[in-house]
Amino acid sequence: MAHFFPLELGGLLMEKVNATPHEIDLLKFRHQVFREQLQWVPLRPDGLDLDDYDAFSDNLAVIAQNQVVGSARFTLGDRPFMIEKEFARLLAPGERIRKGAGCGEITRFAVGKSISGSETRAIARLLYLSLWEWSRANEVRWLYFVVEPSFYRHLSRMGFPILPVGVPRPLDGGVMSVAGCFDWEQADPEFVKSLRREVAAPRECVRSWMEYDRAHAPAWA
Repeated sequence: MAHFFPLELGGLLMEKVNATPHEIDLLKFRHQVFREQLQWVPLRPDGLDLDDYDAFSDNLAVIAQNQVVGSARFTLGDRPFMIEKEFARLLAPGERIRKGAGCGEITRFAVGKSISGSETRAIARLLYLSLWEWSRANEVRWLYFVVEPSFYRHLSRMGFPILPVGVPRPLDGGVMSVAGCFDWEQADPEFVKSLRREVAAPRECVRSWMEYDRAHAPAWA
């Protein structure tokens, strides 16, 4: 992980914040988004969005001027998934999720409010890129997620390689949600390149991008 982050775009920095000074800032940011604004989970007296999954997941944050403005949490397939428990009702009848090597889950994905549209787009693109980059760094092919149906359609229109694993259903609080799974082996290499455009990354990361591009170059190139 250390070799593939941080990522930089337009003055924004995305990095892993586990056991760093920014970890508390991230948990406060998530509390504002998921507990105060969206009210998906109850408020906590300490103002931190913290649960059992944080103990074994990678927490990534987008940072602008020393403030957390975006979040994403990634869990490897040998650990429990929220889609196995809290979100299990969203799975289609008979649907069995993959676990173990090559699998992962993304949760707590959020873009904070920004003073400009361009900064919001930059925050979002770093988060979108993190989906592919974290998966690639951890040899994850299938990455599970739960989002609102409108965002599911947005991701699909963007070009993300999504496998349907459920149907839209309301979660606690009446929030309509749907489960899906990214299958990175089905990703269009040009789409991946579009996510990386103008993003600065560590040398090891850039080298891996070049290897990916060579491996996915057209046969006639």
